[in-house]
Amino acid sequence: MSRGEIARLAIVGTVLAVATVLVAAVVGIPGESPSQPPAAGGSVSAAAVAGPGNMTDAITKLQDRLRRVPGDAQSWASLGIAYVQQARVSGDPSYYNKAAGVFRRSLEEQPEANGPALTGQASLAAARHYFGRSLQLTRQAQRINAYDSVNLGVMVDALIELGRYPRAFRELQRMVDLKPGVPSYTRVSYGFELRGDLEGATYAMRRAVDIAYSPEDKAFALYQLGELAWNSGRLDEAARLYEQGQQTAPSYVPNLYGLAKTAAASGQTQTALERYRELIGRLPQPQYVIEYSDYLTSLGRGEEAAQQSDLIDAQEQILRAAGVNLDFELALYDASHGREKESLVQARQAWASRKGVFVEDAYAWALHVNGYDRQALRHAVHSQRLGTQSALLAFHRGMIQHSLGMTKAARASLLRALEVNPHFSPLFAPEAQRTLDQLRSR
Repeated sequence: MSRGEIARLAIVGTVLAVATVLVAAVVGIPGESPSQPPAAGGSVSAAAVAGPGNMTDAITKLQDRLRRVPGDAQSWASLGIAYVQQARVSGDPSYYNKAAGVFRRSLEEQPEANGPALTGQASLAAARHYFGRSLQLTRQAQRINAYDSVNLGVMVDALIELGRYPRAFRELQRMVDLKPGVPSYTRVSYGFELRGDLEGATYAMRRAVDIAYSPEDKAFALYQLGELAWNSGRLDEAARLYEQGQQTAPSYVPNLYGLAKTAAASGQTQTALERYRELIGRLPQPQYVIEYSDYLTSLGRGEEAAQQSDLIDAQEQILRAAGVNLDFELALYDASHGREKESLVQARQAWASRKGVFVEDAYAWALHVNGYDRQALRHAVHSQRLGTQSALLAFHRGMIQHSLGMTKAARASLLRALEVNPHFSPLFAPEAQRTLDQLRSR
């Protein structure tokens, strides 16, 4: 897909913004000062500055306060969102269950008009990939405060994941009107990218870079800008932006991921391996482990790749225990790693609850690897209804067309995939080129 996992980064922006509002207001996280713009609904700065170490300090301060004032509903909500953020920065999803408990406590202390707790619960549901529930909670919070741009951000993410694009874009415009800032401009950029307008996406993301107040804000926006370059096949530009983001805030891990994949794509094998190992050691998210495993497979290092597969299985168990829904992610992974039947089960479940373009593409691919090519093609074509410029989507469509004997259409789709980003996957980009060469030889 076009920026890693669907909406993951947009949701990160929401979670950071919520953390800014709920945590900084109670414990005064370093980095927020009166000279900066109000945190409510705008910048990710306070929570981002709070990084792993400072977020731990924030959690400790909130826990101390709640021991003294156990009836403080606002502090319970703040602690919940701090736990959600800590899960993200530490890679420890057990904080999700802790967050769920303290959000319940906040609502017990203040059952009525507790918008922060509802928005926090919505961000937790999004982090666990239950976007229908997330949308429901944001609507409840909106009835309490219709002008909360942070809540609007969570709502936009949920609507996009659910495939309700016209409503998502309308709510996004409201969010920008209420509070232009890094979270809103990031979402504007993603909205443009979904619709294939890469020039608009880049402009909006550069605005986010320009208005970022903290190093972590800027690193976040630079990573997003790097992803736009990467997904457009501009390898050198992407590497430069990831490096700039890494220098700006070394604690922000996604830029290290960007540097790993650009090194791999440019043939710097040893550098890529070192960066991937560091990345997995710091934050073993399934997306990162899967891509590292695929890279090892492309190098012929099957035994090491198998070790990463074991890590993916272990991470799956941990994430499921924390209440995370992995149907979409596992559908794509299983489809491409010899678990065809499992992939179709996962994809059907994902498609039943989420109608976004990338979920539909995953469903199409799962249908294809199980031999249902005509049905797969309908979904592959429909998944590009917004005009999204994605090498992976074009590759999937081309391989399905190839299986159906649609030679001319398959050539066009595979050529398009390689034009968009010739390095989109260490496994599938070479397969696209081989298949295209075979089709041309005919």
